[in-house]
Amino acid sequence: LYLLETQVLLTTVSSNLEQQAKTIATAVTGNPDVLRDPKLAEQFLARISLQADRSLVLYDSGGNVVTASGQQDSTAAPASIASEAQALAQSGQPKVSMTYGLLRQTAEVLVPVTGVDQHLIGMILLTHTLDGVANQIARLRWWMIGILLAELLLGGLVGAVLAVRLARPIDHAARAVVEVSHGARIEPIVPEGPDEIQSLTNAVNELAERLRTLEDMRRRSLANIVHELGRPLGAMRSAVHVLRGETGDDPALREELLAGVEAQIERLEPLLDDLAQLHGQVSGEVRLAREEVLIQEWLPPVLLPWRAVALEKGLDWRATVPASLPAVSIDPTRMAQVVGNLLSNAVKYTPSPGRISVDAGAAEKTLWISVEDTGPGISPEERRRVFEPFYRSIRERRFPQGLGLGLTIAQQIVQTHGGQLALDTEYEEGSRFVVSLPLT
Repeated sequence: LYLLETQVLLTTVSSNLEQQAKTIATAVTGNPDVLRDPKLAEQFLARISLQADRSLVLYDSGGNVVTASGQQDSTAAPASIASEAQALAQSGQPKVSMTYGLLRQTAEVLVPVTGVDQHLIGMILLTHTLDGVANQIARLRWWMIGILLAELLLGGLVGAVLAVRLARPIDHAARAVVEVSHGARIEPIVPEGPDEIQSLTNAVNELAERLRTLEDMRRRSLANIVHELGRPLGAMRSAVHVLRGETGDDPALREELLAGVEAQIERLEPLLDDLAQLHGQVSGEVRLAREEVLIQEWLPPVLLPWRAVALEKGLDWRATVPASLPAVSIDPTRMAQVVGNLLSNAVKYTPSPGRISVDAGAAEKTLWISVEDTGPGISPEERRRVFEPFYRSIRERRFPQGLGLGLTIAQQIVQTHGGQLALDTEYEEGSRFVVSLPLT
């Protein structure tokens, strides 16, 4: 708005005003008596058609007012005006000045009037006042100020509302984190607000769910350990109690009880081994003794004892291991533990006359070994949990005993080799576990 006033409006007005002032000065030069006789000057003014917002002042050579149209605001001394006009006469240029005010803007043009010999005989001052335009611009200015203040107020209100909307979900997330840190179980927070805040809320929900899962796992592991260790320890305690009594003197009974204690100890050993292996893998202490192995030479001896167990149980045994499989870099002992765990579960939970199938093959850059059985399948809701530590089937259809660490350890061994252990199962139709290993 200021640029509109100063660079466009007043500049155009001053240019037109200067042109009109020069025209009037030329007319006065042709009739110099106008600057000496006030009556002639008034007649001269009467013949000039000036706009209502313009005024004209005629000065003599001494700077005195000869006549004027309208009310004049100038308080400059005649000598000062005459001196200024003399300087303008020497330069041959008029003086254009503009005054800027909040409610009023004016443009003035002072033009010297010279005689034939170029000496100063008087001067004219033409003034243009922009009161009407200035009032409109002033009103526009106040409107703009009002709009600006309204925008600032509205912006403040919108900012306050947005701040509250942003602060509320952040506060909910912060309180949820504090509650979780104190062990409380929280309900999932409903995401709201911008995408970034929703991402934060989702992250807090995932954290709470993960901690809830870990807590459930911890409780389940403790319950499993107490259960699995309690039974053999209880049996051994009963045997010791009997051996200390009078009946313990019977050699046959004593031998039977000691054999039972030894059997319970043998039962505890794999449980402790599973816990030790899980601790080693979680702590990153597992080291693989890798070597290049031909699966067709390594796998059959690993399958041999499990084949005997399956046939003894009355199961159909099928093993297909092609003779042209490429070599793969593995830790033979660790990988035999994986295959043994899968076969142990398959034989244990497949009723007679079921079937156990072991296959091996290679595809692109992967070598795979699959163990399939016709035992009870795994329900869809349990498939994603079979590899969790200490997990045992709720229905006790499969994995009802033990600490629930076998598949967890097997999966971590395969992952340490850079491979994957996956489950392909249909409920009520058996299970198929596939070990995939990268080829070098």
